[in-house]
Amino acid sequence: MARNQYSKPRRTPMAIRLFQSQTSMFCEKVRIVLALKKVPYEVVDVKKDDRKSLIEFSGQRKVPVMDYHGQCVIDSTFISALLEQKHPQSSIYPSGTSDKGLCLMLEDWSDEVLIHAIHLMRRAENPEARKEAEKQLAIHLKSLEQLFTGKKFIFDRLTLADIAIFTQLHYLYTVVKYEIPAGYKSLRAWMELMQQSLKLPSLYDVAA
Repeated sequence: MARNQYSKPRRTPMAIRLFQSQTSMFCEKVRIVLALKKVPYEVVDVKKDDRKSLIEFSGQRKVPVMDYHGQCVIDSTFISALLEQKHPQSSIYPSGTSDKGLCLMLEDWSDEVLIHAIHLMRRAENPEARKEAEKQLAIHLKSLEQLFTGKKFIFDRLTLADIAIFTQLHYLYTVVKYEIPAGYKSLRAWMELMQQSLKLPSLYDVAA
């Protein structure tokens, strides 16, 4: 039967799908990498109480997960590495083997160490717990203040190390509703530079 000339063509599914949660710092990391590389993709928002499509595709419940032309890739670090391999434009790694190694170490530190201080802030339910959480967070903020003193980015341009650290600290603004204290001038200046680089209206807006 001939198709009606006025009927809408069938929508072709995107070859790249991102299973994600809008507020997850790891999902935001992947969205930033996709945006920097200008890679088109489809978003599959995963709700906490309904992860059927995610489980059917990946066999587990955590996000982010990427469907890359049928290939299942779990974890923001592995997704970022795959995107760099398949879409090398606007590289997310610094040039040089040693700098790339340091970049990956800083990403891992952010994802595995800094995150615990961020979660302590989110879970603090009373003034005493909040005070202790701020004390733990301050240890990392002081280190980051030293890291960003006298420089724009960690390396000579924006890399995955910047993205990983930013998305963890950005969670303080978007979810915890906590602003980095004014005393951390270099760190705050870097956060504002990241905001401008990623074209965010404010630090309280999530990267789309």
